[in-house]
Amino acid sequence: MPLWPKLNSLWRSLMERQKVEDDLTNEIRSYCELLEQQKIREGVDPVTARREASIELGGAEKLKEEVRNVRRGAAFDVLGAELRQSLRGLRRNPSLAVLGTTMLSLGMGASIVVFSIFQSALLKPLPFRDSNRLLAIWETRLDRGIDQASFSEANFWDVRSYNHSFSEVGAYHYDEANLTGLGPAEKVVACEVSAGFLRTLGVSPILGRDFSYDDDRGGFRNPVVIIGNKFWKTRFGSDPNILGKALRLNDKAYVVIGVLPPGEPWIDDQLYMPFGYRPDADRDSWEFQVIGRLKPGTTQEAAQVDLAQIAGSLAQSFPEQDKGIGFFFTPSSTWVASQTTRRALWVLLGAVTFLLLIACLNIANLLLARGTARMREIAVRTALGASRARLIRFVMMESLLLNGFGAAAGLFVAYVGIGVIQSLEIRGIPRLADAGLNPWVLAFAVFIALVTGILSGLAPALQAPASGIAAALRDGDRQTSSRGQGRLRNILVTGEVALSFLLLVGGGLLIRSFKELMTVDRGFHTENRLVFTVNMPGSYWERVVGKQFLDRFFERLKANPQVLASGAVNQRPVEGGDPGMGIDTPQSSAKPPWAGWRVVTPGYFAAVGLPLVRGRLFGENDKPVWIPKDVPPYPRRVIISDRLAKQIFKNEDPIGKQVLLWKGQSSGLAEVVGIVGDSRERGLAENPTLTVYLPYGTNALTSEFVVHTRDNPLALVPTIRSLVGELDPNLPISNMRSFDQIVYRSVAPQRLNAVLLSIFGVLALLLATTGIYGVLSYSITRRTPEIGLRVALGATRSNILGMTIRQGLRPALIGALLGAIGAFWLSRYLATLLFGVKPFDALTYLAVAALLLATAALACYIPGRRAMQTDPATALRIE
Repeated sequence: MPLWPKLNSLWRSLMERQKVEDDLTNEIRSYCELLEQQKIREGVDPVTARREASIELGGAEKLKEEVRNVRRGAAFDVLGAELRQSLRGLRRNPSLAVLGTTMLSLGMGASIVVFSIFQSALLKPLPFRDSNRLLAIWETRLDRGIDQASFSEANFWDVRSYNHSFSEVGAYHYDEANLTGLGPAEKVVACEVSAGFLRTLGVSPILGRDFSYDDDRGGFRNPVVIIGNKFWKTRFGSDPNILGKALRLNDKAYVVIGVLPPGEPWIDDQLYMPFGYRPDADRDSWEFQVIGRLKPGTTQEAAQVDLAQIAGSLAQSFPEQDKGIGFFFTPSSTWVASQTTRRALWVLLGAVTFLLLIACLNIANLLLARGTARMREIAVRTALGASRARLIRFVMMESLLLNGFGAAAGLFVAYVGIGVIQSLEIRGIPRLADAGLNPWVLAFAVFIALVTGILSGLAPALQAPASGIAAALRDGDRQTSSRGQGRLRNILVTGEVALSFLLLVGGGLLIRSFKELMTVDRGFHTENRLVFTVNMPGSYWERVVGKQFLDRFFERLKANPQVLASGAVNQRPVEGGDPGMGIDTPQSSAKPPWAGWRVVTPGYFAAVGLPLVRGRLFGENDKPVWIPKDVPPYPRRVIISDRLAKQIFKNEDPIGKQVLLWKGQSSGLAEVVGIVGDSRERGLAENPTLTVYLPYGTNALTSEFVVHTRDNPLALVPTIRSLVGELDPNLPISNMRSFDQIVYRSVAPQRLNAVLLSIFGVLALLLATTGIYGVLSYSITRRTPEIGLRVALGATRSNILGMTIRQGLRPALIGALLGAIGAFWLSRYLATLLFGVKPFDALTYLAVAALLLATAALACYIPGRRAMQTDPATALRIE
């Protein structure tokens, strides 16, 4: 038969069921009437003819059933009937339905939450054409101990001009700008890019044009800007006439020449302007990130050979700056999440998989117990002709239905959980705002419902047909479960305990690690500190406006009785970047260290609580280290961190000693006037940084302010805003938080990992405890006659209690041992996520084992007490 009639028949059977049934009834009635009329024509009286026609037909209902069995879609009818039977079974046993749905909703909800974040961060492709051909290109300077660095501008122009492997190469540099003229002044992200940047990504403006190479050559002399889609919508209401309008950025007018299509948030929210070609650009100033689009058919290996030849040419042409230069690539698939973030998400995905398996084992145990109690029903079905396949399908349908309810409830749990995590605004988890119940996540929920339904129903389904019909009909629901069934339930409980041990160890290690992280010596103090940003563009420093603003600002703050100290720095503590410079003694021939540098005001050290170890702090008379060309030379002074001082000067006293500083093509000698304590500028989990502190001045950029207050620092926010607005209304304030909030934000990913894995561990413990309790309770109920006989023969209550606790603890002990072995093997994958704690921390393992066994003993004690109270006479009458 052709396909179309088959599909039409299937459609009518499924979607027009009543009409098909009516047609069948009418057809059978018509056929019966034809038989009856034929017999009447043969001389049979009407009554006899009707009776003989019915006998010959074999019964209308039987004939209907035969037709239904060969009709297209008959399998769906069978499944529908089994589904209705399973629903009735669950309705008759609401405790199983509620308990099973609750356990599965927790496991599936946690799995959906983690998969949603995982899919958004790691599986969602970048919204760029042929993103598999996109590469990030990095410089290496192995002669200086630097294995990954940004590009210098001059080296970028050379790579773009001389490479043969990339169809486009683009550079970009994140910066900030003050936007004025559209209401109150505000800080915006302004990305300086080369003309090929957007073409490298494969992004074209939806309005206007892209940057041209003339814009590159024009640079700041031709101020034009392309705006992101979200910026266009929120600031200009999607105005189609935006082209040609001017934006005032850093007190300079930029003409809008294009609007980008919607895409990644880091594309949508920004402004883009050309950074301009500078033939005298410094080859030692690494400021730009570079991306390239491979030509079709070009491999990474071929591109690596191509750039290696360019590196060799640069090293020969510019030996002072580019000696030891090299290049390497990272694919676009790694741009969104760092290696540590990817490892953390994989660990969380593995944890919820274990949690889901524990829920599966629990459901399997519940269904095994239910199957044992339904032996009479299954035996009756078998006696009435139900096939083995039909019985297996019947039990599997109940498991799948239960898991379907669990998945539906799990989706609600996941919806709430994703909303809660997103509300925390956790840094370090990319694309967190995009996580949600999208089609991929819904497909994952359906998938795990099917898989867990099959896994949890497999053992009960295979058990059902294996039971003896005669024994089941004779003993009914009082039949004692076989030794094999009891052993199977104990194996399932052992698996639950082992998996719970794994999750609890993981959660325990991460909690201990987080505790170590929060108590580590930071080098600075965070209590009662307010941190905020006032973005001052370079033009302020060229006109000495920046220094004048700082002087007046700090002078006014000193008069406030709530302020104990205040200062400014060019990089935000903990969250800021880490610009570097070379530093060493002038006569040293060893490999020079690379240190981070900070430009600070004299009050900065007191504001953050950095202690003075030796020497003195900066005073008002200390001037900038980098001397402008039109200023006569003067003494230059620096302060260095204690760790840097020990590395450079070993056991010598550094105070008064000279150090050689170089940053790009600028270099000079400076006197060390002070040593301050070490601090973890790059984050609490990083080692204390080697830091050089430079005094602020007319050519410094200091925009991160720290104010030490007597009481709650946030109470000072209105005063700060009013003061800045009074001194200069064109300077926006942003990122205003307490120092404690900044520290908590910086460790938010570690805190989330610890909290989630601990929650998963607690849920696993509850599920395992429920499994032990359920199996032991069921076993005691089935063994009530045996317990009664033991009591009648002289067993004491303590004997009965000991027997039940031993029975329950046996699988728990085996599971704990297997879990410890598994945790010992798997915890090495947590090593990169831990701080101050080893993956094989004995205290954590012992604490988890004690918690698991104590909980298991409690789960055994409750049914054990019930067994102790068994009355022998009553128990024996059950037989």
